[in-house]
Amino acid sequence: MENKKQAVRSRPINPFVDWGFKYLFGRDESKDLMIGFLNLLLNPEVPIREIHYLNPEIVPDRPDMKRCVLDVVCEDEEGDQYLVEMQKASRSDMANRLVYYACRLIDRMGRHSREWDYSMIKRVYAICLMNFTYEENPHLRSDIKLCNTRDGGVYSELMNIITLQIPCIHAKNLDGCRETYEKLLYLLKSMSKKMKTTEELLAEIDALKHIPEETKAMFRRVVTTVEDDLTEDQWRDYELDLDKYQNMMIEIETGKAEGRAEGLAEGLAEGRKETRIEIARAMKAQGLATEVIAKCTGMEAETIENL
Repeated sequence: MENKKQAVRSRPINPFVDWGFKYLFGRDESKDLMIGFLNLLLNPEVPIREIHYLNPEIVPDRPDMKRCVLDVVCEDEEGDQYLVEMQKASRSDMANRLVYYACRLIDRMGRHSREWDYSMIKRVYAICLMNFTYEENPHLRSDIKLCNTRDGGVYSELMNIITLQIPCIHAKNLDGCRETYEKLLYLLKSMSKKMKTTEELLAEIDALKHIPEETKAMFRRVVTTVEDDLTEDQWRDYELDLDKYQNMMIEIETGKAEGRAEGLAEGLAEGRKETRIEIARAMKAQGLATEVIAKCTGMEAETIENL
């Protein structure tokens, strides 16, 4: 029994579980992974060297306002702030939520002080990793900014929203990912879906060409963060969250299956209706009486007369 438990706990941390994502990217002990992720994603002119984590809970000024608890929020040495969210299930209000979160972070920068003014507002990045697609023609990455509709120019650099739709990654291996940040997302997807073993992922990382060794080292740390690293208390918290995640995925897949079945039934019913109409038209064209057509097709006489 102990050997079985140990084998289970040697699996990679599932990054699509809230607790697992925060363990990987939201702790002081692993903040270099968050720094690496931000540098890969944003490719800033001056790389981010240091961050510190902020309280992810945004407490409203008034009791009638909504309280927000975000996944991971951090700030770099320049004061720019980064919200990184892992969303597991599709929501129709996703765009509104990201705008709202970004605005709340900007609002939190305000100070009740005569020395404070609006020039002290820093940039905010709301980054959302999505385990689903929300567009009719989805793209892996979308960058949203405040723009002037007259000429498309950027109006302000202060608010930046980046969506990453993980299902849009179709590469079969790391080498098939074009961008370096996409390679990291591929690893996270593989870890969550158990597409490949840790050994297979490490071999792909080692085989990468034209990738800095520092980036490879980061990739190795991500895929080798396993459940066995957790303390007993951490394991209990992670397991509870993992159960919630798995139940959610089951409900989502069940809902999709039921929706497909319902759509198929509606399609068949509509098809049968169209078939009856075509038969009725053909019988009417042959000069058969309306009563006969109605008896054969089950259609109302009035409907047949209007064909």
